[in-house]
Amino acid sequence: MSVIKVAIVGANGKVGRLLVSQLKNNNSFSTPLAIVRTQDQFNYFKNEAGVDASLTDIENSSVSEIAEAIKGYDAVVFSAGAGGKAVERIFTVDLDGCCKVVEACEKVGIKRFIVVSALKAEDREFWCNIKGLREYYIAKKAADREVRDSKLGYTILQPGSLELNKGTGLLQPLNKIEEKASNNYSINREDVASFIVQSLLHPDATVKKTISLVNGDEPIEKFIQSL
Repeated sequence: MSVIKVAIVGANGKVGRLLVSQLKNNNSFSTPLAIVRTQDQFNYFKNEAGVDASLTDIENSSVSEIAEAIKGYDAVVFSAGAGGKAVERIFTVDLDGCCKVVEACEKVGIKRFIVVSALKAEDREFWCNIKGLREYYIAKKAADREVRDSKLGYTILQPGSLELNKGTGLLQPLNKIEEKASNNYSINREDVASFIVQSLLHPDATVKKTISLVNGDEPIEKFIQSL
C-alpha cells in the first residue's frame, strides 16, 4: 500500500503542529506539507520541523493559488482559524478560507478532505447566546454546510473545548456526549490530532460524516469501529 500524502492548512496552529509531528512519525504517510502564512512559519517547518512547507496565505490567496500549492496530494486537512483576532478574520479565514480550500481540492481532483470545526456548530440554540463566540459559530456552521455540499469525501470533526493536556487516546461515545457538558465537552488537542490521523487511515468509517469529539473512556480504535 502506498503512503498517503497529506497537506495541512493551518499547520502552525496548536492542533496543526501536533498533527504534523504525528504524520511525520507514522510510516503510513509521506512527509506532510505544512501550508502557512508567514515566512517565519515557513522557515520553522522547513528548518526545524523538517517537513515540506508552502507559503500560501489562504486568507488572501486565490483558489487557483491554493490549488497549485496542494496539487498532487491525496488529502487535505483544514485546521486553520483566526484564533479570536478581529471578528472579520473569522469570516475570511474560518469561513471563506475553508470554502476556498474546498474549491481548490475540487479543482485539482483531491477527494479526501478533513475539517476541524466546532462541537454542535449546526445547533444555533446551543451557541447563539455564548458571549464572544457567536460570530465564530456562525462561520463554522456556514463552512460545514459548504463542505457537506461539496463533491469531496469529507469528514467534519467537531471537537469540544480544546485543552493542551497530554492526549489520552480516549473519546466519549457519541450517545453519551451530554454526560460531559459540565466539563465544557473538553478534549485535548493531541487527541484531536490523533483522531485526524485515524480518520485518514479509516476512510470507510469516517467519510461523509460529522463527528463530535470529546474526551471520555473509549479507546479511539473502538470509537471508530462504532461509527
